[in-house]
Amino acid sequence: MVEAIAASMEARTGSNATPARRYVAYYRLSTAKQALLGLGLEAQQAAVANYVAANSGKIIAEYAETKSGRDNRRPKIAEALQVCRIFRAVLLIARLDRLSRNTAMIAQLLESKVNFVAIDFPHATRFTLHILAAIAEHESMLISERTKWAYAAARARGELRPRKRTNRPMPPECWAAAVRARQLRSQARIKDLAPLIWEAIGEGKSYASIAEEFNRRGVQPGRRAPWKKGSIGDIARATLNDFASVAEARRRNPPGLRRTKMLDRLRQVGPLLLRWKIEGKNGDAMARELARLGYAAPSGGYWGSASLWRYMRRAMAVSALQEAGRANA
Repeated sequence: MVEAIAASMEARTGSNATPARRYVAYYRLSTAKQALLGLGLEAQQAAVANYVAANSGKIIAEYAETKSGRDNRRPKIAEALQVCRIFRAVLLIARLDRLSRNTAMIAQLLESKVNFVAIDFPHATRFTLHILAAIAEHESMLISERTKWAYAAARARGELRPRKRTNRPMPPECWAAAVRARQLRSQARIKDLAPLIWEAIGEGKSYASIAEEFNRRGVQPGRRAPWKKGSIGDIARATLNDFASVAEARRRNPPGLRRTKMLDRLRQVGPLLLRWKIEGKNGDAMARELARLGYAAPSGGYWGSASLWRYMRRAMAVSALQEAGRANA
């Protein structure tokens, strides 16, 4: 493509001639239907042609593609930027939102040192372009929200028929991309949660108590099901090498330490739980009373139903053993 452009320029201007201004035009359509009908393309081409004629320049290449404004995968704009860098041309677009509705992409373009002109704002500075790109991105979000509301209202009125489910197979490359995307999201999620989990493990907490604490604090699980000790254990095993020092410290003596803490807590709250049970208090009332007296749950926070009744059963077992000992004496 680059060789064809160079040959065309040499044929038109001569190998030693230097054009007054070189432009590379870029057009974007949002949907395939727009591309088929030519909607919007003619207006962009007319705006570009008028600007080039008014500024005594030449268009050395034109690129067009059908992409969403928020989609950064733009092979055609990558080719256009390559041509601009080779021939020191200016990237020319009819409107800034035709280039992108993504602020990050506009920022990357500004950092690429390629000159470009948005005809709707030809004298905009770099600072102004950042602001306009942010406005375009926000406008794209508003358009998406309005479209969703309109479809939801139409469905509520019964004006839209439900979509027919098809058994059309997904191409293998799409399956592979979907699997890879899920793996990347899972890895990022594990990386965020692993420090929290290993910090709790270092404090002597069990997988079950960590899962209970996550559910109470509203930590979002990977699936819709609540956290369970198995999912906490999976993350711990997957990140064992990254937190080997914590795991080694836990292996040295945490079971005895955890048991000591459990027995101390049982001696503190066991008699209270048994007395409140006789008085007929429910779990919520017991949890509030323990919080008022300053007795923290095993997880360090508010007493949940699982930990509350676990200590209740332990206290009942201790009481039964004491009664049996007194009877034998």
